[in-house]
Amino acid sequence: MITKRKSVLQTVIKSAFVFTLSGAALFGAETNTQASSSNDDSSLAKTLAPQAASYGYFVDQYQQNIKTNTTPETNPAIALFNNTFLSYWDPTTKTAKNADLLKENLDKSVQISNGASQAEIDRSYLTDRRDLRYNLISGFGPYANAFIKDAGAQTDFNSVPDAPLPADSPYSSMKWADENSKLGSVVKLVDTAEDSDWSGTGTPKAYIQFTRPYRQSSQVKVNPYLANVMAAAKQNDYDFPSGHTTAAFETGETLAYTFPQRYQQLITRSSEVGYDRVLAGRHSPLAVMGGRVIGTAMTAATLNDPNNQQLADQAYKDAQADLPSQKDSSADDTFSDYQKNLEDYTYRLTYGFSPIGDTTKAMVVPKGAEVLLKTRLPYLSDIQRREVLYTTGLPSGYPMGDDTEGWGRLNLFKAANGFGELLTNTTVNMDAAKGGFDANDTWKNNISGKGGLTKEGSGSLALLGKNSYQGGTTVKGGSLVAQNEAAFGNGSLNLTDGTVKLDSRAVTVKGNYTQANKGTLNLAANDKVAISGSAKLGGKLVLSSAKNLKSGTKILSFKSHSGKFAHVQGLPKGWHLDYTKKYVQVVK
Repeated sequence: MITKRKSVLQTVIKSAFVFTLSGAALFGAETNTQASSSNDDSSLAKTLAPQAASYGYFVDQYQQNIKTNTTPETNPAIALFNNTFLSYWDPTTKTAKNADLLKENLDKSVQISNGASQAEIDRSYLTDRRDLRYNLISGFGPYANAFIKDAGAQTDFNSVPDAPLPADSPYSSMKWADENSKLGSVVKLVDTAEDSDWSGTGTPKAYIQFTRPYRQSSQVKVNPYLANVMAAAKQNDYDFPSGHTTAAFETGETLAYTFPQRYQQLITRSSEVGYDRVLAGRHSPLAVMGGRVIGTAMTAATLNDPNNQQLADQAYKDAQADLPSQKDSSADDTFSDYQKNLEDYTYRLTYGFSPIGDTTKAMVVPKGAEVLLKTRLPYLSDIQRREVLYTTGLPSGYPMGDDTEGWGRLNLFKAANGFGELLTNTTVNMDAAKGGFDANDTWKNNISGKGGLTKEGSGSLALLGKNSYQGGTTVKGGSLVAQNEAAFGNGSLNLTDGTVKLDSRAVTVKGNYTQANKGTLNLAANDKVAISGSAKLGGKLVLSSAKNLKSGTKILSFKSHSGKFAHVQGLPKGWHLDYTKKYVQVVK
């Protein structure tokens, strides 16, 4: 029983995990992490340490989610909701603890189901009928056909019916994919996450006993194709948490682990499956939010389990060896619009609910959650991935967000875009020879914080956000690409080796700029670097798009400067650089 060993387990795990974080930073076990001092490392480890729940840590206890463990005291998949849904609803008396919230939940069910377009009705029907795992394949977009072929994926639901299904119509009877196929390791990893004895939501549903929305109100519009099926469903077929949504996140996040090239698209499809359940009248928003929470926790537990490590590694290798070369650009990609994906995923984190609790609580990162970013941010250490999760999480106070461990506040879409804040001086070492995101990545978040960024290694990192981090930027290898005027934050820029490249017409350095002999500054002909402080110049300047040069164009401005570029590449014959007290310009 969990209760008999809970206190000892919590103490051992918490102490061990804090030591692991501290040891990684202090003793070099994670060589990519570089903090300014041992005090910074110790403080960061404390900040990022996990917080044990009543059951300990979900990643350690997840296999206790079995049919015979029917209470929060024995089942972590129930206790996971102690601070959230079980504080809104009392399953013992079947009465509301937060009547206003549950009314709003039902109102949202009415609004969303009544607003469904025909395309959404069709899609939510297929989502309902197909194997839960097959539902996620559309997230592969131009790689979907290759996945279907090489995973032996199949479904017997490819179109909508002409009339409502009979009441006794079964779900899909087909095996969704083949564990003995070319991508069998990927299929098996998904099956391990989604179809194990402990990955389901039947036991939590049976304990919580929250009625489905279409049975709470006739104003909830059910999917017309499913009207007979839903009317005939058993009365103990409950709402919370949504099983389809749980499976969608278990599947989508696992597939994203094996093929992070489609990370955000796959988890957006996971969230869309949940939305489909609300559209169909099957589930309420809180139920699908709960599905995201437990599905994410279950995926992290599966990927952290030592018994699954060899399989996870093989699945990633097989997906990377097979899918990238089979991109079909002519194929339909429902998730090609990044901005729409961002908006949809972000909305579905809260479904528009306002905060109902303390909005000032610090973020908590669950034990083991960093594994969810392992392949998406492979050049970071575990503690850095935890920092990414910490600095990209949802604010506290939202419904379904404040479970003890922090699963409800994770925002994996935002986390896939890199740090939201640099808590300490952070070193990123990217090895281009490894390919993939090790060779080339883009951080899209607006990065704040007191820390600084040091770029090492041969890979290329682009900064797209409007950044305000204060600790400065140092480039020691590879390329650092500015794709925003404020890409380099509020500090100085030091280019000791490697390349700084502008992908924005104007970039501001809000401190001093120093370029050593091994450094290369790469500008387009009309790019401008505005340096708030002094400039110490050296190394190489590369100018591209020389045909667009205009004599007198100022490419660098500063308060003062010393030195000159040792080498200049890209200037047409007859052109040169003119160094003045306040700027460098190109002249003919």
